[in-house]
Amino acid sequence: MLKGFSKVLTCGGYKLVDTCEMIDIASSATICKNPPNFPSTVFVAIGGLGFNENPIICGGCQNGTNSNKCYSLENNEWVPSVSMSSVRAEAAAAQLPNGILLVTGGFNGSFHNSAEMSTGDGWESKIPSLPVTIFAHCMVTVNSTTVMVIGGKQNGEDYSGKTFYFTLGEESWTEGPELKLRRFHHSCGKIRRDKDSEKMSIIVAGGEDGRVYFPIVEILDEGSDEWKTGPELPLSITASQMVEDQNGGAVLIGGFSSSYEALDALYQLPHGGQDAVWTKMEQKLKIGRLHRPAFLVPGNIADCS
Repeated sequence: MLKGFSKVLTCGGYKLVDTCEMIDIASSATICKNPPNFPSTVFVAIGGLGFNENPIICGGCQNGTNSNKCYSLENNEWVPSVSMSSVRAEAAAAQLPNGILLVTGGFNGSFHNSAEMSTGDGWESKIPSLPVTIFAHCMVTVNSTTVMVIGGKQNGEDYSGKTFYFTLGEESWTEGPELKLRRFHHSCGKIRRDKDSEKMSIIVAGGEDGRVYFPIVEILDEGSDEWKTGPELPLSITASQMVEDQNGGAVLIGGFSSSYEALDALYQLPHGGQDAVWTKMEQKLKIGRLHRPAFLVPGNIADCS
């Protein structure tokens, strides 16, 4: 959890919109004004917090063209930031401390196995490449120095269940436990292991295999080398985003349903225990969104009442 943050920023998405919105996952009574529109239509981009905790959105498809451009939200205005080293659509990012984003994979005509990391001066591309080309995957921050890459389309396969760990300062990625269900366009995050524990687990939800969308959830406990089946989503969802709530639960935001509907709904899982169930939250997006970044931001970024 990012310092107890409860405001979520999301921008763009399919079908090719430039609007942004803010939502408070802690209170359905809180109404937030829309942030300014993004400078272009944007989808399949990455986002997170940059230095000084300013929201930053990079890459994806901007105004119909795959891009490496980045924009930072500063004083309620999107301003150009240093571009990523590579053009990346359908990449994934993990948030590390001190405004660092680690970005992996994606494509621009060909598929990437490269990674890069934001710094105070721009982007550092000396991060070791992954052992596979990869896109339509997800990433999660395991701890302050380690991230995990999960699933997606790897080495030209239709979909994969392979996972990889990387710790800052190391020279290579190491393979982690494989998912039970291979998938892409899934979401992932962290969740409290159960209602009586402060330990956190990695959670993966939804996704697809190119033909079928999944309600299937998998959870990896800290120190375990095997994924276990978690509480199923109430419907099959792909292309959503996940954040952690202020109590260590998981919140799934938007996406695309098996009835081919862009979702405005939020679903919450309070903890990872087997007695937990996903519930539809009272909060919802102003429009249905899929294939767009959605991430926690500090309260001073939001205009809410």
